[in-house]
Amino acid sequence: MSPDTPRVLSATALRGLMEQVFMTAGCEADAAGVASDVLLEADLRGYSTHGLLRLPTMIRRIQSGMINAAARPRVVTERAGSALVDADRALGPVGALFGARLAAHKAESAGTAAVGVVNGDHICMAGYYVEQIAKTGCVGLITTVTQPLVHPLGGTERLLGTNPVAIAIPIRGQEPLLLDFATSEIAYGSVLTAKARGEQLPPGVALGPDGTPTTDPGLAAQGALASFAGHKGFGLCLFLGLLAGPLLGAKVGRPLGQAVKEGHYDKGDLLVALDPGAFTDPGVFQDSVKAHLEEVKSSRKAPGVADIRIPGERARAERARRLRDGVPVDQEVWREVVAIAGELKVSLPV
Repeated sequence: MSPDTPRVLSATALRGLMEQVFMTAGCEADAAGVASDVLLEADLRGYSTHGLLRLPTMIRRIQSGMINAAARPRVVTERAGSALVDADRALGPVGALFGARLAAHKAESAGTAAVGVVNGDHICMAGYYVEQIAKTGCVGLITTVTQPLVHPLGGTERLLGTNPVAIAIPIRGQEPLLLDFATSEIAYGSVLTAKARGEQLPPGVALGPDGTPTTDPGLAAQGALASFAGHKGFGLCLFLGLLAGPLLGAKVGRPLGQAVKEGHYDKGDLLVALDPGAFTDPGVFQDSVKAHLEEVKSSRKAPGVADIRIPGERARAERARRLRDGVPVDQEVWREVVAIAGELKVSLPV
């Protein structure tokens, strides 16, 4: 096998490996299963920057005590349509899923519910949690703030997170409609992947440590990423960070960066569930969504365009293909996972 040829694993083998690594590192079966499901879902859809790539960092944080493998998320303040959850330094997916389930449950009676989760870790694929909300019949929305990696428009310093937003809408007889994107031009994981592969970044996505534009991923890793879409992306990135940080009593900007250096990811996740029944007939709502999507798909296409794709279509097609043909794993990522598995004496898939 060429050093650059991805290793291909079945979804079952990949999930089993991740779950065993988490459990051997000290996680209980439920927590290991949740984290493995989220990482696998990211890899299945082609979001490799939020899949297996994250496993080594998560394990190192467990070993350092930054992540509590035996965490028990709990509600610390609560109203009819809101709650604040202390994740107890849990794996990010554990805290975020707890918040998603609580938001959906509260929306059943309150109509709308917002849940803040603090004292957790990186949640990986944001869209996973709103899909879980949508599968209950509610519309789901999430935003989270990450450690500073993005420079403000017109600035050069790392002060903002990549701050994603995801929205999922239920559709009768189909998987939820999903929108999921970070507010940076590229994911920080893409920088690390390009660096490992010896590849260059696209122009206009990052600054080096001296504040000048760069396509060198090594310099970008020391510098800062750009927000997407100019002032619009910068504004969205800024506001989402405030909603998932200070609104929940968590940190943002330099204080969050310092907290991470000290071993505490003191950020927040904001999850919202909206019960369509609080506003209209849920069946009519879902049928209207489906009809509008069909209208958009069948509309007149621009020259050279074969198909109008709805957000999430590419990822779902990729998911089906990878479930059938296997999940490609970059060799650099695989080497790190092999090293972690070796330390923990976890057997690798044959």
